[in-house]
Amino acid sequence: MFERIQRHPIYQKTIQFIESEHLLDNIQNIDIALSGGADSICLLALLSAMNLDIPLRAHHIRHGLRDDALDAQIARQAADQFHIEYIQTEINWPNGLPQSNVEETARKARFDAFFSHLTRGSALALAHHGDENLETALWRLGRGCGLEGFVLAPKRWECGIALIRPLLLLSKDEIYDFLKTFHLEWAEDPTNASDHYRRNRIRHSILPELKSEAMSNECIYRSLINMRHDADALASFAEFFVQSHPMHFGRWFCSWDDWQHLSQEAQYQIIRHAARQILPGYCPSRELTLDAIKLLQSQKQTQRQIEDGRIHIGFSHTGVMMWPQNDTPQPEAIPIPIPCNDLPVWRFGKLSVWRSIPQDMLPNTTSTLHTHAESIHGELTIRPSSCFSELQRSNGNLTKLSEALRSQGVPDIWRKVWPVLCDARGPLWVLGGMRTLNAAPAIPGQPAITFSMHWN
Repeated sequence: MFERIQRHPIYQKTIQFIESEHLLDNIQNIDIALSGGADSICLLALLSAMNLDIPLRAHHIRHGLRDDALDAQIARQAADQFHIEYIQTEINWPNGLPQSNVEETARKARFDAFFSHLTRGSALALAHHGDENLETALWRLGRGCGLEGFVLAPKRWECGIALIRPLLLLSKDEIYDFLKTFHLEWAEDPTNASDHYRRNRIRHSILPELKSEAMSNECIYRSLINMRHDADALASFAEFFVQSHPMHFGRWFCSWDDWQHLSQEAQYQIIRHAARQILPGYCPSRELTLDAIKLLQSQKQTQRQIEDGRIHIGFSHTGVMMWPQNDTPQPEAIPIPIPCNDLPVWRFGKLSVWRSIPQDMLPNTTSTLHTHAESIHGELTIRPSSCFSELQRSNGNLTKLSEALRSQGVPDIWRKVWPVLCDARGPLWVLGGMRTLNAAPAIPGQPAITFSMHWN
């Protein structure tokens, strides 16, 4: 039978699709999601006939939502027929069967069961075909979906496991013809015929009309896959942008120079990707993201941040910042050895200290602070701004520290813990650029201590 399958047209089409999409690259083993339906039986037969060097296994899930004994029987028989290892998982519902949102609840339980049997580097082969991809696009088109989630991906990594869909160029009719050609048995889900479900109404009413107007089914399927490629390209550029900017201690920072060169649509994607980096698996709502973009564009003095209970998005005079909601720095006095390099300053970034460097040799940094070495009295320390209510600035004026920090664009959440450089007499510098009366100015060409704050 394998030789006959290898001569079948959809076998060749599937092989070419797998190779062109690199579906099996870096895959150590494959579990086939075998429901017993026509699509999964077709997928099992095609993959079995490919004589892959990658171990195959069929995994059947019993949901217990209906009488699915026949599905399990057909799935096991098919695995035996094609000499594929078979495992079966039964989902238990400790709180009883779900009463609402049944499809989504069952889907999550099914994938949890699949993933529990897989390790990093494994693949889960799913039997979604071209018609289902088109159904998904029409379904999500009616829900206001963006490009990223508009269609199914041929290959997508999740938690180190690849979800692969080798049948996305095949129609349902091609799958039925293939199964009938080789006299393969399959189970029909009785709910597929009911127009009670919106997806079925799309399948029965809209898809036939749409396909009849197209040049060919494959043209539609190719267009959908090309759209997914475009979405992946956009995501990769956004990911590159996020990773090329500082991400330390769960905080992300982008300078105004870089941010203002982005279009609003690009800013939208950057915020969403940065949020996923900060909180894996989380994606801020479209409303929060658009509100954040408006706030950043306005640069209001009275409101500098927005949050949704999980993440903060805000800005200062230097750039855009994002950090998790529950991230509260723990202030403490930090002694500073001289010389030192890259001393962590809580969760704000890194402090670099140089000694005896002429001013014309100072490094080009975001913010450079410098003073006479002779003006330092005792051990240098970093202390939280909560230790000081007022400071006497270098011009002799007395200023409230909280007001000074606000004017510098420091968000509310940081104002009580903002780092202040001190010696034995008191504050020298509020990191970010404000010098106190205690800190004498440096003289060009003379030895100085330079403090550089790389803001993250």
